[in-house]
Amino acid sequence: MKINKKTLQDALGIVKPGLAGKEVIEQSTSFAFIGGHVVTYNDEVSLSHPVEGLDFEGAIESDKLYQFLTKVKLDEIDIEVNDTELLITAGKAKVGLSLQSEIKLPLDEELGKKGKWKALPENFVKYTAMCIPSCSTQSTKPLLGAVHISQEGIIEASDGYRITNCTLEGNMPVKTFLIPSKSAKLMTQINPEKIAEGKGWIHFKTAEGTVLSCRILESDEFPNTANHLNVKGEKIIFPKTISNIMERAGVFSKDTENEIDIIQIHLENKKLTIKAKNNLAWFEETVNARYEGTPIKFQINPMLLKGILAETQEGELAKNKLLFHGEGWTYLTTLMAI
Repeated sequence: MKINKKTLQDALGIVKPGLAGKEVIEQSTSFAFIGGHVVTYNDEVSLSHPVEGLDFEGAIESDKLYQFLTKVKLDEIDIEVNDTELLITAGKAKVGLSLQSEIKLPLDEELGKKGKWKALPENFVKYTAMCIPSCSTQSTKPLLGAVHISQEGIIEASDGYRITNCTLEGNMPVKTFLIPSKSAKLMTQINPEKIAEGKGWIHFKTAEGTVLSCRILESDEFPNTANHLNVKGEKIIFPKTISNIMERAGVFSKDTENEIDIIQIHLENKKLTIKAKNNLAWFEETVNARYEGTPIKFQINPMLLKGILAETQEGELAKNKLLFHGEGWTYLTTLMAI
């Protein structure tokens, strides 16, 4: 069968985040081809994407297939399948890859029960993305490491120090669920337009036919974040130049070793200082600011702050809390003592 090389390579790239780092479940490090789709599954998420012209079934170890396709310069490749191999011809090059004809991933058992696809409300992806930086990164607190999405249209997250609380214009078309922050981030990256309920899973679908299935947390309890947001305080106006500074600080804010991406903001004596550091370097820059109150210091994800300041330059200081309000959302961070 003739297959467009870029189409296949792009499809594999889309589903790669569903591969496991090591094979704790059989075939969880493989691309599974079934029903004209390529599928990955790692027990936390599963990704599926259609591939036009693909007509065979089986599982292939992911690394060699994907690496080979990235080296092929031709627009079209030829694929043949026998009982044990997937044979690829690309010009004068020929490759044989071991093929497991039986799909052993628990796709039917885990993902088979799926409700009807329903349209996601406007701002669902945006609000979920805003909540992710407020999730805890501590594995000992799984509840606080997830985004809470209620049927009533509230999307919220908190690690005990930060809170993001967003309100959709209408209700969610599915029951309340908790989605781990890592899965939620992957969901926002594919930008789905539909959602469906499953048993222990939630499913998202894009306009291009990509399906992302995420295992959800089995819990009905989540802190009532709204109770902590009903405070009034002193207005703080942030300088417009802060966005440009954050671009520079963002180069140094990602600590890939600990999977952390934060900057530190310090306001004192009409000065605003932004600091960032990772395991290899650090950054600091100071600008004038219209603030003469008590010195304050807080940490925040730079992309989140950039999104906040794109909608409002004003914050609200109340005791040891700093709040930002926008249309449909509120963000709160606890201030550090100086």
